[in-house]
Amino acid sequence: MRVAEITTYKEGGVYTHVAKLASRLPDQTLLITGNSKKSGYEEGDGLRFFHVPCLFSLQEIYFINPPGSVRKVRQVLRENDIQLLHLHGPLFSFGGALYRKSSVPVVVTTHYVLDFKGNRFAAALYTGVIRWMTRRMARYAQRVICVNKDYAKVYASWGIDPKKIVYIPNGIDTETFSPGPSDIKQSLDCQQLIVYWGRLGYQKNVSTLIQAFKNVTIPGVKLAVIGKGPDLPKLQALAGTDGRIVFPGYLTENELLRYARGADLAVLPSRGESWGLVIGEAMGCGLPVISSDVGMARELLGDDRGVVLNGEAVDELTQKIEYLLRHPAESQAMGARARAFVVDRYSWTQVATQVRMLYEACVSERGTG
Repeated sequence: MRVAEITTYKEGGVYTHVAKLASRLPDQTLLITGNSKKSGYEEGDGLRFFHVPCLFSLQEIYFINPPGSVRKVRQVLRENDIQLLHLHGPLFSFGGALYRKSSVPVVVTTHYVLDFKGNRFAAALYTGVIRWMTRRMARYAQRVICVNKDYAKVYASWGIDPKKIVYIPNGIDTETFSPGPSDIKQSLDCQQLIVYWGRLGYQKNVSTLIQAFKNVTIPGVKLAVIGKGPDLPKLQALAGTDGRIVFPGYLTENELLRYARGADLAVLPSRGESWGLVIGEAMGCGLPVISSDVGMARELLGDDRGVVLNGEAVDELTQKIEYLLRHPAESQAMGARARAFVVDRYSWTQVATQVRMLYEACVSERGTG
C-alpha cells in the first residue's frame, strides 16, 4: 500500500514516531514535511521524503508554507499513486486544503496535548483551538487515532463520531533503545549523569530541571540537556557558569544512545505530553525516569517503574533526583522493571501491525463506500 505521512522533519517526537512507523510498513512510505528550508525529494536513513519549504513558523509549532504548496503536494500524491493520506496533527498551512478535498482516505493522528499545565488563560485558549482543529479534521477523516487512550472519551464529548476514534499507542523501538556500553561519562569527566532529551520549548519546562539540578549537592554529577528549540538561549543563560550542565544540541540517534546508555537517570519535567515518547525511550534503555504527571506517565511509570512528580516544585524534583542518585541499586532495579514493561507492551512490531490493518480497512471501506 502506498501511503503518504504528513510530518515534521527530524524534529521532536512526532518525527520519531513517523520515521519508526514508516520503516516498518511493507511498502516504501513517502514522508511529506513542511518545517524546514528544504525543497523537493530526498532519500536518507532508509526513508523517502518530499519537502515543502517553510517560510516562517508560529512558535515552531505551526508552519507557514509558500503559496501554491497545496497544488504541488497534490501533484506529488498523484505522481506516487498514493492510496492513503495520514496527517499527524495540524502542522502545516497546506494541510487543511489537503485533507478537505482528498481523493484518497485520510487518517489523522492527534499527537498534541490536552492536559496542558500552563496558566489558565493559555490552557483554555490552547484547548479551544485544539478542539476546533480536531473536530474539523475529524469531519473529513475516516479515522482519528489517539495515542493516549484517555483522549477517546474527550473527543467523543466534542461531538466526534466514536466509530472514527481508534486508540493506538506510540511504539518504542526497544531494540534500538536498549541497554548497552557507553563511554559518555568518561568523555564528560563525571561519575553520574542525568539526561533530558527533547524539544527545548515552554511546554517542556526544562528550566525547572536546571533549577532543581543546580541545588543537587552530590559531587561528580552532570546534567546533559539534549535537543534544540526556542528556549535554548534562555536555558543556557539559566545554567550560567555551572560547568556541570552541558548542552550537546540536537543529536543523531546513535549519538543520543551514547548519552542514554551511559546515564544514571532521565528526567522529563514537561508541562504537557500526549503520551510521553521520551519516557518510553528512556525506559527502553533501562533508565529510571522522573516525570511530571503528563500523558501516559502514570501508566508507564506505575508499580515502581519510575517516579511521577506531584507538581512543578523545584524542591520536589531536587529531592527525587538526589534520592535516586544516592541509591544506585534501587535505581537500577527500577530501570530493569521499566524496560521489561515497555518491551512487553509497546514494541513497534505490535503498533505497526495495528496501523497497517487500520490503513487496509480505510482503503477497503472507501472502495466499497
